[in-house]
Amino acid sequence: MGGFYRIVEPPRRLAFSWTWEEAPGTRGNVTEVTASFEPVPGGTRLVLLHQSFDSKDACDRHSAGWSASFDRLTNLSKEPHP
Repeated sequence: MGGFYRIVEPPRRLAFSWTWEEAPGTRGNVTEVTASFEPVPGGTRLVLLHQSFDSKDACDRHSAGWSASFDRLTNLSKEPHP
């Protein structure tokens, strides 16, 4: 996986390119990810937009990956912290 940061606006927004590195020196389709962070009572709301996929299948696979990651974050936030 590789990419470049496009926008860094702490603490509100982060945007970057995303691509899978394939054979040495080659890359797959480049997509764009934008994460916005909004303060809300009790925490922070993350709004994620991942776009510019070359196929519905690629979009669906990334959606499943992001969903699994967010599920893990949700579970971590419910665990007691010292």
